[in-house]
Amino acid sequence: MDKKYQIFISSTYDDLKDAREKVRDAILSMLHFPVGMEMFSAGDEEQWEIIQETIDSSDYYVLIVGQRYGSVIETGNDAGISYTEKEFRYAKTQKVPILAFILSDDADIKMSAIESEPKKMEKLNAFKEEVKAGRVVEWWDTTEGLARQVTAALHNQMDRKKRPGWVRSDSFDLEASHTEILKLNQHVRELQEENARLKAQIAERKPKLTAEFYLDETEDTNAQEDSDEWDDIKTVEDECRSHGGLLVELNKDSMIFRLSPVYAEKYRNRYEPLDTFYIAPHLKKYVSDEALRKYNEELPAKETVDDYIEKMERYLRIRKGGITFSLEVANGGTSKATDVRVCINFPKEFKLFKISDIDDIKEPEAPKLPVNPIDKAEREYEKHLYPSMLFGNMALPHAFLSPSEELNILSAVPNFIVNQPDYVLSVCEHNITAEFDQILHKAQRWLDGIYIVPTARGKFKVKISIMCSEYPDWEEKHLEIEVI
Repeated sequence: MDKKYQIFISSTYDDLKDAREKVRDAILSMLHFPVGMEMFSAGDEEQWEIIQETIDSSDYYVLIVGQRYGSVIETGNDAGISYTEKEFRYAKTQKVPILAFILSDDADIKMSAIESEPKKMEKLNAFKEEVKAGRVVEWWDTTEGLARQVTAALHNQMDRKKRPGWVRSDSFDLEASHTEILKLNQHVRELQEENARLKAQIAERKPKLTAEFYLDETEDTNAQEDSDEWDDIKTVEDECRSHGGLLVELNKDSMIFRLSPVYAEKYRNRYEPLDTFYIAPHLKKYVSDEALRKYNEELPAKETVDDYIEKMERYLRIRKGGITFSLEVANGGTSKATDVRVCINFPKEFKLFKISDIDDIKEPEAPKLPVNPIDKAEREYEKHLYPSMLFGNMALPHAFLSPSEELNILSAVPNFIVNQPDYVLSVCEHNITAEFDQILHKAQRWLDGIYIVPTARGKFKVKISIMCSEYPDWEEKHLEIEVI
């Protein structure tokens, strides 16, 4: 079919009127349709809509740039640019093939056709650079030469980039085409219905992973509670699991903690200076003023005591103020999840531990005290009061063994072979990372002994991120925590 193409001509008007006419006539001689700004009032918003529609329906866009920038738009989103630049930018966004022709600096033109305003000249130069970016432009000297360049360029474009164009209605069978289109539409509908039917029959199989915290009340199976001799022995892990009362509320989306009170200042009392006021009447003859003075002088410095109290407060906060949780990672989907990774990020106001590591956190060493003269006097008094008191060692009956001896005997028994867990749990200062080889669908995995210590009151957010091989990207949720 013989196509006719619509070509939009864009340029400034007064200075390039002759050039536009030459290009228009050249396009008409090619038996195609030239259109341009001659039929529009560029400053009218309604007319701009017509210009947009005309560019949309055009097959090619011919831009002619001279030595004038043209009228500038004063209001709206495009304020500050010319109408020609606005047309060019719109054609570029619509992906209409652009053929650009820029007047050569050596061309012989009238002074009236040269931009006289410095600001507009800057805008013109910037516009030329924008036009040259990403495309080949042609330079012209005369209007006759421009017409020939446009004709040749259009022929090349029409051969390389086929456009819809226009055809005569009698060049093809409209009725047959309409019937074919109806058949194709009917076939598309049938395929869409069949596709929907097949999708409904096949359940999409994919994992659905969640991670939730639960209060860990697991008992230490190593504690020998049935032994009369060890009735009062309680492991550090048992002690940490006994802080469940600090958890006020727990659900899948939020927690409320109670901040445990810490009384580290009470340890400061032992470093207070002594005075005769503290000496009982029956001990006064055993304590001299010199002994009191020397004791007070040898007390640790205030800075040393302050540092100890600060460390003691951190230690007590961990040992007395944490809550032990179990983390459940569940797969509620319809297929197993492989290479599962769960990352939980707490804010800096929380400290995290494995409960098995709490025993390694030792109480800070207290600054050494000098010999207390009052305690020494107490012993002197008792010595004079009971001069004949003898103390002897009591031998343990051979029928009984100490706990340490029992442990030595137990250690001689060969160890049982224990399967290594198929997961990795990492708990560092503020983060938890858990990795699993796989989690079957409708299955849960439990990670016990995660010890969480809040250190300040307030409202906080915890980010939980989950990834597996079947997910295209990380899935994230937030857990709200309030510490009261």
